[in-house]
Amino acid sequence: MRALVWAFSALALSAGLALAQDAANPEQLKKLYNDALTQLKAAQDRKNELATQNEQLTAKVAELQKQLDQARGEMADLKRQDAENAEKTFSLRSHHAAWQSFVDRYPELKARWKRFLKADLLYGDNDLPKLLDPEWPLAVTKSETENPAGEGDH
Repeated sequence: MRALVWAFSALALSAGLALAQDAANPEQLKKLYNDALTQLKAAQDRKNELATQNEQLTAKVAELQKQLDQARGEMADLKRQDAENAEKTFSLRSHHAAWQSFVDRYPELKARWKRFLKADLLYGDNDLPKLLDPEWPLAVTKSETENPAGEGDH
Protein backbone atom coordinates (compact mmCIF):
# COMPACT_ATOMS: atom_id res chain seq x y z
CA MET A 1 0.00 0.00 0.00
CA ARG A 2 2.86 2.35 0.79
CA ALA A 3 4.45 1.53 -2.53
CA LEU A 4 1.22 2.56 -4.24
CA VAL A 5 1.24 5.90 -2.42
CA TRP A 6 4.90 6.43 -3.33
CA ALA A 7 4.16 5.61 -6.95
CA PHE A 8 1.36 8.15 -7.13
CA SER A 9 3.36 10.81 -5.35
CA ALA A 10 6.32 10.18 -7.67
CA LEU A 11 3.99 10.50 -10.62
CA ALA A 12 2.48 13.69 -9.23
CA LEU A 13 5.90 15.21 -8.56
CA SER A 14 7.21 14.26 -11.96
CA ALA A 15 4.07 15.63 -13.57
CA GLY A 16 4.52 18.85 -11.60
CA LEU A 17 8.09 19.10 -12.82
CA ALA A 18 6.94 18.42 -16.32
CA LEU A 19 4.36 21.17 -16.12
CA ALA A 20 6.93 23.54 -14.71
CA GLN A 21 9.02 23.00 -17.78
CA ASP A 22 7.92 24.88 -20.84
CA ALA A 23 7.78 22.02 -23.26
CA ALA A 24 6.67 18.64 -21.91
CA ASN A 25 8.14 15.85 -23.94
CA PRO A 26 5.50 13.13 -24.62
CA GLU A 27 8.18 10.43 -24.60
CA GLN A 28 9.33 11.56 -21.16
CA LEU A 29 5.76 11.54 -19.86
CA LYS A 30 5.21 8.05 -21.30
CA LYS A 31 8.40 6.85 -19.62
CA LEU A 32 7.28 8.29 -16.27
CA TYR A 33 3.86 6.70 -16.72
CA ASN A 34 5.41 3.29 -17.47
CA ASP A 35 7.70 3.59 -14.43
CA ALA A 36 4.75 4.41 -12.18
CA LEU A 37 2.79 1.52 -13.70
CA THR A 38 5.72 -0.87 -13.07
CA GLN A 39 5.98 0.29 -9.46
CA LEU A 40 2.24 -0.12 -8.99
CA LYS A 41 2.34 -3.64 -10.41
CA ALA A 42 5.28 -4.53 -8.13
CA ALA A 43 3.37 -3.18 -5.13
CA GLN A 44 0.29 -5.24 -6.03
CA ASP A 45 2.41 -8.38 -6.49
CA ARG A 46 4.02 -7.84 -3.09
CA LYS A 47 0.58 -7.30 -1.55
CA ASN A 48 -0.61 -10.62 -3.03
CA GLU A 49 2.56 -12.35 -1.78
CA LEU A 50 1.98 -11.05 1.72
CA ALA A 51 -1.66 -12.15 1.63
CA THR A 52 -0.57 -15.68 0.63
CA GLN A 53 2.01 -15.75 3.42
CA ASN A 54 -0.62 -14.50 5.86
CA GLU A 55 -2.97 -17.34 4.89
CA GLN A 56 -0.19 -19.90 5.33
CA LEU A 57 0.73 -18.48 8.73
CA THR A 58 -2.91 -18.44 9.79
CA ALA A 59 -3.24 -22.12 8.87
CA LYS A 60 -0.04 -22.91 10.78
CA VAL A 61 -1.28 -21.00 13.84
CA ALA A 62 -4.55 -22.96 13.72
CA GLU A 63 -2.62 -26.25 13.53
CA LEU A 64 -0.37 -25.24 16.45
CA GLN A 65 -3.43 -24.21 18.46
CA LYS A 66 -4.97 -27.62 17.81
CA GLN A 67 -1.76 -29.33 18.97
CA LEU A 68 -1.69 -27.12 22.07
CA ASP A 69 -5.28 -28.02 22.91
CA GLN A 70 -4.47 -31.71 22.48
CA ALA A 71 -1.40 -31.39 24.72
CA ARG A 72 -3.46 -29.57 27.35
CA GLY A 73 -6.03 -32.39 27.25
CA GLU A 74 -3.30 -35.00 27.68
CA MET A 75 -1.82 -32.99 30.55
CA ALA A 76 -5.22 -32.83 32.25
CA ASP A 77 -5.55 -36.63 31.89
CA LEU A 78 -2.08 -37.15 33.34
CA LYS A 79 -2.86 -34.85 36.27
CA ARG A 80 -6.08 -36.77 36.91
CA GLN A 81 -4.22 -40.09 36.79
CA ASP A 82 -1.56 -38.68 39.11
CA ALA A 83 -4.20 -37.62 41.61
CA GLU A 84 -5.87 -41.06 41.42
CA ASN A 85 -2.53 -42.80 41.94
CA ALA A 86 -1.71 -40.55 44.89
CA GLU A 87 -5.07 -41.40 46.44
CA LYS A 88 -4.52 -45.14 45.88
CA THR A 89 -1.00 -44.92 47.30
CA PHE A 90 -2.27 -43.12 50.38
CA SER A 91 -4.98 -45.73 50.84
CA LEU A 92 -2.53 -48.61 50.49
CA ARG A 93 -0.07 -47.01 52.90
CA SER A 94 -2.74 -46.39 55.49
CA HIS A 95 -3.99 -50.00 55.17
CA HIS A 96 -0.42 -51.27 55.51
CA ALA A 97 0.18 -49.12 58.60
CA ALA A 98 -3.11 -50.35 60.12
CA TRP A 99 -2.15 -53.97 59.34
CA GLN A 100 1.27 -53.48 60.92
CA SER A 101 -0.21 -52.03 64.10
CA PHE A 102 -2.75 -54.88 64.21
CA VAL A 103 -0.09 -57.58 63.77
CA ASP A 104 2.13 -55.91 66.39
CA ARG A 105 -0.62 -56.43 68.99
CA TYR A 106 -0.62 -60.22 68.48
CA PRO A 107 2.89 -61.74 68.58
CA GLU A 108 1.69 -65.23 67.55
CA LEU A 109 -0.07 -63.82 64.49
CA LYS A 110 3.01 -61.77 63.68
CA ALA A 111 5.21 -64.88 63.72
CA ARG A 112 2.75 -66.78 61.50
CA TRP A 113 2.58 -63.82 59.14
CA LYS A 114 6.38 -63.68 58.84
CA ARG A 115 6.48 -67.44 58.15
CA PHE A 116 3.83 -67.00 55.49
CA LEU A 117 5.79 -64.24 53.76
CA LYS A 118 9.02 -66.24 53.81
CA ALA A 119 7.40 -69.46 52.55
CA ASP A 120 7.62 -70.39 48.89
CA LEU A 121 3.97 -70.79 48.01
CA LEU A 122 4.50 -72.99 44.95
CA TYR A 123 7.09 -75.49 46.16
CA GLY A 124 7.75 -74.77 49.82
CA ASP A 125 6.81 -76.84 52.83
CA ASN A 126 3.64 -75.11 53.87
CA ASP A 127 0.11 -76.06 54.80
CA LEU A 128 -1.32 -74.91 51.48
CA PRO A 129 -2.08 -77.48 48.76
CA LYS A 130 0.40 -77.58 45.91
CA LEU A 131 -0.72 -75.38 43.09
CA LEU A 132 1.45 -76.96 40.39
CA ASP A 133 2.18 -80.57 39.54
CA PRO A 134 5.98 -80.72 39.11
CA GLU A 135 5.63 -83.63 36.67
CA TRP A 136 2.71 -82.09 34.79
CA PRO A 137 3.45 -82.79 31.10
CA LEU A 138 4.61 -86.34 31.85
CA ALA A 139 2.14 -87.18 34.60
CA VAL A 140 -0.55 -89.75 33.90
CA THR A 141 -3.99 -88.49 34.78
CA LYS A 142 -6.64 -90.52 36.54
CA SER A 143 -8.89 -90.60 33.43
CA GLU A 144 -6.08 -92.03 31.27
CA THR A 145 -5.50 -94.94 33.66
CA GLU A 146 -9.20 -95.77 33.83
CA ASN A 147 -9.74 -95.67 30.05
CA PRO A 148 -6.38 -96.19 28.29
CA ALA A 149 -7.57 -96.62 24.66
CA GLY A 150 -10.44 -94.19 24.78
CA GLU A 151 -12.94 -97.07 24.94
CA GLY A 152 -16.49 -96.17 25.68
CA ASP A 153 -16.32 -92.63 24.24
CA HIS A 154 -19.41 -93.09 22.07
